[in-house]
Amino acid sequence: MNQAVYFTYVEEVVDEWMRRALQLAEGEVWDYVVARAAVDYRTELRLSDRAVVGTCRLVRVGRSSVTLRIELAAEDRHLAAEIEAVMVARDEATRRSRPITDEERARLEAAP
Repeated sequence: MNQAVYFTYVEEVVDEWMRRALQLAEGEVWDYVVARAAVDYRTELRLSDRAVVGTCRLVRVGRSSVTLRIELAAEDRHLAAEIEAVMVARDEATRRSRPITDEERARLEAAP
């Protein structure tokens, strides 16, 4: 698989982690943009891999950003990629970054 597929998996893992961490209702989204993503490819994922397992953990919460560490592994659990991504909270009306609220910060920091 090429790198675009890896980033599709990352997006799905991050979206799910954010939904759980921020306790978002079904269909509710946390408006953010990816400001930075760095990938260390460890082993390849192949089309024959029937599933990809993603994990996500919080590295830090900044004023308006969240840094996450994501790991992608094949179904047999061999590590395929390690990703560090910085997400910036966005104000939908102004389309600019916005500060993370105290409630968001508390939920993010409490997330497993």
